[in-house]
Amino acid sequence: MLEAFVFNEIAITVRHWFEIGPEDEEHGARIEIRRLARREHRGSEFAPQPIEIDDIIWRADLFDTLSEPPGNFARAHHHMHFDGNEPVDRDWDDRLSADPFGWVQEQLDALPELLAARGADLRDVQGEAEDVRRNLPVIMAAARRCAATECTNPQQCAAQTRDAIEIVAMQASLYRTDSPGGPRDPRTVESAH
Repeated sequence: MLEAFVFNEIAITVRHWFEIGPEDEEHGARIEIRRLARREHRGSEFAPQPIEIDDIIWRADLFDTLSEPPGNFARAHHHMHFDGNEPVDRDWDDRLSADPFGWVQEQLDALPELLAARGADLRDVQGEAEDVRRNLPVIMAAARRCAATECTNPQQCAAQTRDAIEIVAMQASLYRTDSPGGPRDPRTVESAH
């Protein structure tokens, strides 16, 4: 499930994410700041308008590695740099690993500075920052619900990420193969919990 907090120019999305890497699996809360796409008004003044969450500005991945006890945050990182929508390298911060949710809250609370560091221009940075600050308690509650420690078994993790089954299958085919039989069925990858 993906939760989206949609403001005027940006949206903050929160979800549980499961990722297969070259050496092990990781999962936990993923928080993104995304830009809203602007579209021409359609219909009358009463007509609902499309909402399109588009380009990424920033991402934080509060991930546990499955090879260590829950709550380890061994893979907690963020992404400051993107090539288009593709993340470029992971950015690590000791404070992020020590207090992941507190660190993310600090970043979102200092939204103007984060946007400036990313070179993200908005028409009303201060207005967006005030909206985000007002909604920080519910945003952070959503992030905590997506923590790796809240996903207590493989079935729950699979259910929380079922919309991304194709991505998990792609990762499984790249990084996990059984010796004689080829890629593992992605539905069994979560059994590593």
